[in-house]
Amino acid sequence: MRFVKFFIFFVVTFFLVLMALSLLVPAHLHISRVINVAKPRSSVTGVIGDLRTWDEWNGFIRNTPLTHKQYSIPASGKGAWLSSDELTIRETAVDTDGVALQWDLKGGKRYVGGFDLLSVNRDSLTIQWWFNFDFRWYPWEKLGVFVYDRKLGPIMEESLDSLKLFLEKSR
Repeated sequence: MRFVKFFIFFVVTFFLVLMALSLLVPAHLHISRVINVAKPRSSVTGVIGDLRTWDEWNGFIRNTPLTHKQYSIPASGKGAWLSSDELTIRETAVDTDGVALQWDLKGGKRYVGGFDLLSVNRDSLTIQWWFNFDFRWYPWEKLGVFVYDRKLGPIMEESLDSLKLFLEKSR
């Protein structure tokens, strides 16, 4: 009986400490990566906005086995989408300054992300790829914040390098 009381006390104390620590973690996370390319804004927007080209450079699409993949017609522009059994990506805004995206995963999670195009000088363009995540108050969700950047960052960097190579080969 003494062991059971100690175990219950330990579990409750552990949960309260975990809850207190999670209150120190923000409920919003912004992850972004950037790369510079020597291409005109129009060709970069054309490639990023065309969801059919994502198989060529985007690590999330290329490395994930997507079943029953379908594209909207047209596959670029506001409202364009890529849909599969695992996820749906929808372009919510497209202009010369970038593309805003909504990622809906199979489990019901929704993420917002996009690409911003920033002019550094006349012959260079900076592409910023970003994701925004909002977490509920659950400790296991909020403490997962520490994993997101380490998990997504390298794939985003690899994808941006592939995008740069893809842009250099085309057009």
